[in-house]
Amino acid sequence: MAGMTTVVDALTGAQQTFGAAQLTQQQGSSRLVQLVDAPSWAQQTFGAAQLGDQRRSKRLVHVASQVARDPGASLPSQLGGRWGELKAAYRLLHEPDVTHEALSQPHWQQTREWAKKQQEPVLLVHDDTELDYGYDPAVSGLGPIGNGSHAGFFVHSVLAVVPQASGERVLGLAYQKPWVRQRAPRTTKGKKQSRRQRARRERESGHWPHAVEEVGPAPEGGRWVHVGDRYADMYDFLLACLSSGCDVLVRAEQNRCLQVWQEEEEEATQQLDHLLDRMKSWSVQGAREQEVPSEHERRARRARLCISWGQVHIQPPDGHAGLGKQAPLLRLWAIHVWEPDPPVCKEGQRPRVRREKHGAARKRRQRRQQQAEPGQEDERMEPLEWFLLTSVPVEREADAWQRVDWYACRWGVEDFHKGLKTGCHMQERHLRDEASLERLLGLLAPIAVRLLQLRELVQEIPEQPVLSWVPSEEAQLIAWQRQVPVEHLTVRGFLREVAHMGGFLGRKSDGQPGWQTLWKGWMRLHWQAEGIRLANQHAPPKRCG
Repeated sequence: MAGMTTVVDALTGAQQTFGAAQLTQQQGSSRLVQLVDAPSWAQQTFGAAQLGDQRRSKRLVHVASQVARDPGASLPSQLGGRWGELKAAYRLLHEPDVTHEALSQPHWQQTREWAKKQQEPVLLVHDDTELDYGYDPAVSGLGPIGNGSHAGFFVHSVLAVVPQASGERVLGLAYQKPWVRQRAPRTTKGKKQSRRQRARRERESGHWPHAVEEVGPAPEGGRWVHVGDRYADMYDFLLACLSSGCDVLVRAEQNRCLQVWQEEEEEATQQLDHLLDRMKSWSVQGAREQEVPSEHERRARRARLCISWGQVHIQPPDGHAGLGKQAPLLRLWAIHVWEPDPPVCKEGQRPRVRREKHGAARKRRQRRQQQAEPGQEDERMEPLEWFLLTSVPVEREADAWQRVDWYACRWGVEDFHKGLKTGCHMQERHLRDEASLERLLGLLAPIAVRLLQLRELVQEIPEQPVLSWVPSEEAQLIAWQRQVPVEHLTVRGFLREVAHMGGFLGRKSDGQPGWQTLWKGWMRLHWQAEGIRLANQHAPPKRCG
């Protein structure tokens, strides 16, 4: 099954060979990138893991190479149904001396080294996700998630990406931290803790600034930007990013108090002393058209967005824990993006499909629609609006739109979590305790990154000949389906046809194929090519005469 991972291994091997350079045709030469197979990738990713015993490191590399061939399968299937290897893998995952950090440290270090070599800014995207194991799981050591009815644990991930015109290029994980939520402790009499006791307790939000410290400072001459959603709008996180020598870009959520200088006092009012109020009062400084993708009931559309920006000075929160009066003032740039004229709901939203078993319910709904007020038909959709905070200077309109595009790259970490749960089936693993699941997470997280890198192959090397990247059997099958000579088949055309095999329709509104359809199509193509290879190996020898 080594051919199944060749496309993903190709991109990984190319990044190791070129480092920071983009994989494009350079100076018209046909410079080829040496391909690596799954065992080579596993050795490169996990070979330097310090697990206390060299035999454990060898076992880790072997298990990782087997899991990388088919990430969505179960461990017995990934290890070929061999009881001895499966038992050795279980021993590794239940070994107390093997930790999630020890398993992940080589991948983190490789990602940080690649990030230091980049000429472009590197975005360090933060996000939390929860791994859900149901109502009453048999796994010990889990904690409450959601509303407390389910059990599982949380994961904080920092994904390093490089923004590009066509999206983003994923470098890998710079840091990851799994943690279990503990129920709120009570006093000896069974009462809830006081406000002072809760203030002394370690907060879950502390994982965000701790992740910034673990990633470390940016290299000299380089720019690392920590990116977060509205949950990242925390003073501690903003301060940690600036203190570490990095920049920050978050979506503002809190209407924070601002410092008003003496020359501004005559113009400022009490309402404009707060962040969101000040940003809403700014006049339009630029505009552009933006493609808005479809989501749930929202139709895809082209929206006109306005933008304004300015510098603000954010005051520290009152009674800030641990800093008090020494908490510094944060000098940041604020960017306000909004849609001035959203479409009406009838045009911008799909009609909801109602499940009505009887005709009486449908008639009542039609009667209510006829009796509705005329103004309700003209009700408009909720407009798009972002409030962004960044430490990167914004001097002109192009700078402001670039920060908006940087924040749009945050969706890459959502795709990573989707790959971890859907592609690697992390929530469907059956291990005995939470610590073993954390160790398995350290094994599967780099593989989920490789799933994301699969779709980037189209963006990085679209016009290179596909024979330089994949085995000849796979390339010949696709060339036969497209009715073109295999020598003329490019990477773009090859992966487009692979996506069609995975269910991609390729309509004008479908955009580029995602990693799920690419992966499904690649597995189907691989099994067809494996049949050809087996037939060639066992074909009877030709006889003369």
